[in-house]
Amino acid sequence: MYLALGIVFLIVNIGIIAAIAYIMARSNKKSGELISKKNLFFIAPSLVLIYCLYLTAAVFNGEVLTPLYCFNLISTSLDAFKFKAAVSLVSPICQAYPLFYADIMLAYLVTAATTVLSVASFFSLRIRNYFRVSRLLRRDCDVVAGDSSDAVKYLKNNRNCILLDANLSSSRYGDLLKSNVPVLRAKLSANATAKKLSRGEHDLIVFRDSNVVYTKIIDDFAQIKQQGVDALLHLEANHDEMKFIKEKFISQTDGKIGACISCFSKYELIARKFVTDHPITKYIPRSFYNGNYSLKNDKNINVVFVGFGKFNYPLFRMCATQFQFATEIKGILQPKLVNYYVLDNRETSLHNEFFSRIQYEFDVDFRQCDFEKPANICNLHTEKTDINSVEAKKLFKSLVNDDNFTYFIVSLSDDIEDASYAETIKRLLNNQTNYHIFVRARNNGGEKVKIPDEFVTYFGKEKQIYSHESIVNDDLTALAQTINLMYSNISEGGDNRELMRQKWFELPLIQQQSNLYHALNYGFKLNLLGFGMVKRADGNEAITEEQFNKRYVNSGGGKGYCDYSFYFKTESSNVLAFIEHSRWNALYILNDYTQMRKADMKAVDGKVVHKNEAVKQHACLTTYQGLDGLVKFKYSLLKPNADLDKLDNNDELLKSLATIYAYDYMDLDRLYKEITALGYDIVDNLRD
Repeated sequence: MYLALGIVFLIVNIGIIAAIAYIMARSNKKSGELISKKNLFFIAPSLVLIYCLYLTAAVFNGEVLTPLYCFNLISTSLDAFKFKAAVSLVSPICQAYPLFYADIMLAYLVTAATTVLSVASFFSLRIRNYFRVSRLLRRDCDVVAGDSSDAVKYLKNNRNCILLDANLSSSRYGDLLKSNVPVLRAKLSANATAKKLSRGEHDLIVFRDSNVVYTKIIDDFAQIKQQGVDALLHLEANHDEMKFIKEKFISQTDGKIGACISCFSKYELIARKFVTDHPITKYIPRSFYNGNYSLKNDKNINVVFVGFGKFNYPLFRMCATQFQFATEIKGILQPKLVNYYVLDNRETSLHNEFFSRIQYEFDVDFRQCDFEKPANICNLHTEKTDINSVEAKKLFKSLVNDDNFTYFIVSLSDDIEDASYAETIKRLLNNQTNYHIFVRARNNGGEKVKIPDEFVTYFGKEKQIYSHESIVNDDLTALAQTINLMYSNISEGGDNRELMRQKWFELPLIQQQSNLYHALNYGFKLNLLGFGMVKRADGNEAITEEQFNKRYVNSGGGKGYCDYSFYFKTESSNVLAFIEHSRWNALYILNDYTQMRKADMKAVDGKVVHKNEAVKQHACLTTYQGLDGLVKFKYSLLKPNADLDKLDNNDELLKSLATIYAYDYMDLDRLYKEITALGYDIVDNLRD
């Protein structure tokens, strides 16, 4: 009988062990965790198993099974979960029937495993989080400071990052662990985190909705940097906040620490990608251009914003600064302003600092100019209207014809509404081709509205911006930083990240933006010439520099720009330089700069300073032709007795002062080499 019972106990032991292994394997497959609270269910069968073994041993030993003895045996059985064996009780039956050695040892193994797994089920998430955070901190990883909705989006979208927050409640901490978010409950201070962050290189990211005090986190960051921590700090901020943080907070830190602090805007990142991927010149028919790539005077370019929410604010600024054109009138290049139409049914959406700057402050600030007044940034029309009204649809139809190319940007309340309205516009423009519709597709709810279409393009997937590549290491900023080193003639900068970053953050914010938007404008200029810019890869049909120069015509560069009259020609290089100056003007105007007056410019030690960053004045804020007046005025200060009407175009001083013009040309002359040196190919995109 005892031998049969021994076999039964062995089978039960093996069954429980198999069940535990199955539950662990299934849990690991479903959730990635070996340990789950389902392991608690094995406490009861394990207790029953050990109790039955002890009861069998007691009967074998001849014990009288009174109710009190049987009850006391429960306590003895529970001792097995404390890793205590009743050796004297089970030894006789084991010696008589060796099979019971296996039964008892397996039963103890089951109870031990059940005990460990049961305890671990309560603490498994915390244990796993501890080791996971330790592992991440030993290598380069992102550290998101402050719990927030955006922070969690970023954490779930990137495996190599942790959340840093000392103020999490126990319930919130548990919820984050259940969501598979690595959490470090600590403050960002020298004492609390410097040692933890000392291993590896880390990027600290702060989102605006995290309720983190920026002044405090900058101070805390400075402290941990002084402890030798290799880290960068990235603060989310809008355009105005960036200026204030840069000029008031970061400027007060040590220079090397300040070089490790930057700002980003989620919506501007989307806007940057938009104008990089979809420059308007990529879509305008070639028939709209003259042979030198200036726009024909009777052709018009329109941009229509259907809905104007918080995302469109940076997108408008990006488009307004990047989409600048030239036309030719009687042999002279002139600005060809893009027409912007902003439609929204909310009055508040039609009022912001950029609209005010264009529609009101521009005329006030440039009412009195010593040099020619610059052209406004664009022609702006804002209208509070129902986009489904007859008036709105009449406007759309009027903006698309043989002489008008229109670029629609639809951004309403949700993806389906946006996509549906794009179809409405297509229906209105049934027989037209001179348009393209861009639809904001957030894809937050999993809708898949990106249906291929010749006239409709979807953009702005929010998940893409919650990534390391977008916020910390975006290609555009890296390109702009490299360009900045090229301007500084620092040859080793392309491979020296620290030097590149330091030189970049030494620049005032306006110069950072100037370099950034200059890099952003590569695609616009290249597509204007009928080219495209793509990451270098096998299979690209890249053009040669000789092929590039067949469209980029520059008769002045080969002569070292010694003939001042070259700047007023109408070759394709003149058109691109004219556009670059218009783009530069637009950027500075939107950043509240005004034209410096003649009275504020003086000749000192053979030089004339024509800008004052502190009061946001720059004499170059004039028309392209107006720069001629600035050059000759500076000439008159350096040579007061000169006859400005009889200057020799090859005069050395005139040539030196004309670097105001030559700067843009020299940059354009390097365009092919710069782009190809940075790992890109230039391809032919010319369309009929």
